[in-house]
Amino acid sequence: MNAIVAGSRGIAASPAGRTMGIDACEPFWLDAESRCLYAALHRPATADGSLGVVFVPPLLHEQPRSRRFMTEVASRLAALGLPCLRFDFLGTGDSSGTGAQLDFASMRSDLDLAVAALREQTGVERVVLLVWRGAALAMGGWLAEGRRVETVVLWEPITDGSAWLLELERADASERAERPGYRPGVPSTIDPADGQLMGFPVSPRLRLDLAQARLSGDTLRGVAVWAIVRPDGPHLPRGITRMLPLPQGAPSFDGGAAMDTTFFLTPPVRHLVDELGQALREPPWR
Repeated sequence: MNAIVAGSRGIAASPAGRTMGIDACEPFWLDAESRCLYAALHRPATADGSLGVVFVPPLLHEQPRSRRFMTEVASRLAALGLPCLRFDFLGTGDSSGTGAQLDFASMRSDLDLAVAALREQTGVERVVLLVWRGAALAMGGWLAEGRRVETVVLWEPITDGSAWLLELERADASERAERPGYRPGVPSTIDPADGQLMGFPVSPRLRLDLAQARLSGDTLRGVAVWAIVRPDGPHLPRGITRMLPLPQGAPSFDGGAAMDTTFFLTPPVRHLVDELGQALREPPWR
């Protein structure tokens, strides 16, 4: 395994010519002393090198359900000339670690690695964060610690962590009630004391982080923030500078914990992604 070392960070390349998902992307590992994160770079055929996008993935069951969808979005933005980097948080997806290690502090460290990797791999001058759903709550703390990017794009953000946690706990109870009861030799999946939420391990620390998190205008101060939301979506904090409405019938993240409910990039949403890409390439500050 070859490593490209930049300061204290290393990037381990995957076998040459390997592709993953539905398009030609470059999978690799983000290596740090305490973690090894899966990442994939969607590199455009031509780019001016000025702007790139880091995808900040959704949490828990929403991540595997939307994996293909995000791959398609990254492919579309790359076709418009924007390099895109996707990654999995520590303890999720194909990254190392366990769910017990996942909390807001670990997510902020992972985001540092991902932003640095995009800069190192592509030489972009400015970085956009495309933040999905509940990851917006952790990203708010990242900004509060003084990190800065060019623009943050919130895709259907969760703004009230306490309310979302309650929603997840209710959905989890409903999911467990529908699962088979005790079967000899088969681990139980109906006991909430197992520490899981929607089929994924959730540490006490992450539960507390979610319960205390709220995305506010104060959190978003000092950075350009756009939002992609449904017309009937929840109230957003002040400070959103641009709104892009999701078309009617856009795929929903709220599909339960079943792994066979993967959703896809529909033609109306593809048009929205094209609009987003064009807007990012010709932003107001130019």
